[in-house]
Amino acid sequence: MARINLNVPFSEKDEAKQLGARWDATLKVWFVPDGVDSSAFGRWLPTVPDVNIRSQRYGIAQTETVCWKCDELTRVYGFVLPPGHQTVEQDEDGVDEWYEHDSSAMALYVTDLPPTVIARLKLITRHYYVDFSKTTNSSYWMNHCENCGMKQGDFAIYCEPGGAFFPMDEYATSKISLQSVHEPFCCNGDAAYGGLFEDN
Repeated sequence: MARINLNVPFSEKDEAKQLGARWDATLKVWFVPDGVDSSAFGRWLPTVPDVNIRSQRYGIAQTETVCWKCDELTRVYGFVLPPGHQTVEQDEDGVDEWYEHDSSAMALYVTDLPPTVIARLKLITRHYYVDFSKTTNSSYWMNHCENCGMKQGDFAIYCEPGGAFFPMDEYATSKISLQSVHEPFCCNGDAAYGGLFEDN
């Protein structure tokens, strides 16, 4: 069983520690170690978000793109879902059920990230955060230019051929680096499948 991360206020840290919680200094979070009964930590257990994508592990992809506003190169990031990840799909009776995919995908228009994923993101970049998109008329986790701060919308990055995470040749694919994270992932959002990125 994977460890369980907790929402422990600073004033209650000693009590959580006494019950067996441990401190992750990298992610700055208290957690219930594997093998410890979580029932004693009920008041600190995180609320379960309403999600439609989940995976036992994930990757954080990084590459560069040209900002549409200032024409400067900026790094952009995205979540890679490995084979075995699940999405909520409706069956023929209109009932939601979890469906397991045998191919990889990238998550886009992401909302409702768990605290552990947010903490890991903050270790990597301060330019990927929730913002409002006039195009979708909604707020989601998106990239921002490291130079001018302008939003870098998901459609251009993931859905347009030649976009940062829609490479059209092996050179563009080779520019994408991937950090594997062996922790659970979940969110609300869409998943993009196929393309050269998946093949490589």
